[in-house]
Amino acid sequence: MKNKETEIMSLGSAFEVVEEQPQASAATAPRPPAGAPTGPTPLRKSVSGGSIGLLIALAGLMSPYGAPQYQGVAALAIALLVWNLVSSGLARVKPTSTALKPFGPALAMVAGALGIAFQEGSGLLGGILAVVGGLLAIAAPAIHKGADAKLPPAPPDAPVDEQFSKSFLAYMLVLISLPMAWANGEGSSGLATYLGVITFLCCVLGLWASWAGMWKMWSMPAVTSGMLGLVLFLAPVEAVLLGLFGVARVAMGAKAPSILANAWPGEGAQDLLQYGLPALLTLVGGGYAGYELFHGAKKGLAANKAKQEAEVASRKAARATRRGDAPANADGNKEKSAKPNKK
Repeated sequence: MKNKETEIMSLGSAFEVVEEQPQASAATAPRPPAGAPTGPTPLRKSVSGGSIGLLIALAGLMSPYGAPQYQGVAALAIALLVWNLVSSGLARVKPTSTALKPFGPALAMVAGALGIAFQEGSGLLGGILAVVGGLLAIAAPAIHKGADAKLPPAPPDAPVDEQFSKSFLAYMLVLISLPMAWANGEGSSGLATYLGVITFLCCVLGLWASWAGMWKMWSMPAVTSGMLGLVLFLAPVEAVLLGLFGVARVAMGAKAPSILANAWPGEGAQDLLQYGLPALLTLVGGGYAGYELFHGAKKGLAANKAKQEAEVASRKAARATRRGDAPANADGNKEKSAKPNKK
């Protein structure tokens, strides 16, 4: 206590004590593993060029279509193009270096060619754009192969949840086919009934839930909540019922019961290709979404059951260890531990 009587001198208000943590030097900073990318993932020309082709084809198919009798083919192509963009194109949440799948662009070219061949009114330009965009998307890997070869090796793509990805495509089929004509009269789309509007609402929610589930986003708890979970179970059932009614209305024609004829008041004969295909897409989309939902729920129950069985086995093993018992062998019998002989 020698400094007990020492006078403490004031430093004045011009001095300030600043507490700082020591900064790690560059020598002690952790280094990335060998071969790991040190910057943002470079954008592959095949992905960007192919996605631009998809967008051109999408714009062409969503323009006035020249062949209304093939509107179902155009609707299917639109659903596939959007699905390609969000799962493997520029609309992905996480980067990719994998080339686009050619099925969607090929179908866009077919739909565009049908619009040109059976052109009515002002749908010629839309068909041309669909063909050109689909061709650019298919040819993108070959066109940009040299430019992509100069880029460093790309890291493996982040996986997409397959169940939610397929559900996204299923709901797209329903949403794109509902606004189309289901009969040859005014106001005869799939949204002409209360069931059609409710189905559209539920499928919009299902599409968003599938988008969040594809990438396990921060909003996943809302997808698995009670109210939205009930909507996801109702949407496929409503789509199947609505599509089944629409197909029956077109197939039965004048013999259709009044409840169906009043819902879609067609005039004269109903063309099965023109008016039946949109309803069939709704039916197929609802059935596909229901299958994926049931299959995913079944897998989830099996995983939970396996987890519970593992937890029970772990607790039994812990109790056996505390009692000093030997664990059970594969035959279910306890192994006898060797005991020292008493002399």
